[in-house]
Amino acid sequence: MQSNCDMPRIEIPVDVLLNILDYVDKADLATICLLNKICCSCSQDVLYRDIHVKNRKILWTLAKSTDLARKVRSFNLCSTGSKLAMALRNMTSLRILNIQTLFDMDILVGCTFKLDSFECFYTKCRVESFLKFFSSQPSLKYLKIPLCSDSAESSLEATGLPNLTRIESSFLWLKILIPGSPVNEVITTGYTSNEHSIDLSFFTLSTAPIQNLTIDYSFLYPTPGHLLASFLPSLTHLTLRIGKYFTTHGGVCGLPLY
Repeated sequence: MQSNCDMPRIEIPVDVLLNILDYVDKADLATICLLNKICCSCSQDVLYRDIHVKNRKILWTLAKSTDLARKVRSFNLCSTGSKLAMALRNMTSLRILNIQTLFDMDILVGCTFKLDSFECFYTKCRVESFLKFFSSQPSLKYLKIPLCSDSAESSLEATGLPNLTRIESSFLWLKILIPGSPVNEVITTGYTSNEHSIDLSFFTLSTAPIQNLTIDYSFLYPTPGHLLASFLPSLTHLTLRIGKYFTTHGGVCGLPLY
């Protein structure tokens, strides 16, 4: 009878192992890290790929270990800490950043990652700080950003992000980010008490046809329907916010504005 040490060793290709590990829960991934170097490396790839920070201890780990920080692709932040800026600088392969807590743009200084998606919810940062950061992120496809502290009309030039296709933001940001970008989906927050027509011509400055729009009715009223159609000739799906209510139409022609 063969002893265990004489049994032929079955080796699993790394790409197959990674596919298997995608279905393993985090507790078991941590255990697999103890088996051998290959299992440890592959398990860490999966374990650190998507990080949701609820405990500040993970920030210390990512700030201390550049090897582990480089494995992070998606970072969801609900809590800040003194090591946050260092951890972010170490995440050179980061592609998705979601900040759900109050923050300052200084934490992003020195970061070299190139994001596909950036979301934030609470900030006191000024428009200029955001635009400086965006200028270093040409790969951005999706942005969700709140109203900045300088909410007055901005005279800054458009950024022309070459890959930006989806924006969820205040009306102020739309005027800055849509021109020169291939935006096809827009979700705007807030409302206006202005009784006069709002200039919506900046929608025509997108380098791609805008097909999906979510907007408060107050921004459209009292813009004539034919003028709205000229600004959004390719619109196929419109969702109107009216207070806390939503009205969805399959195309501009279905609107009661006409």
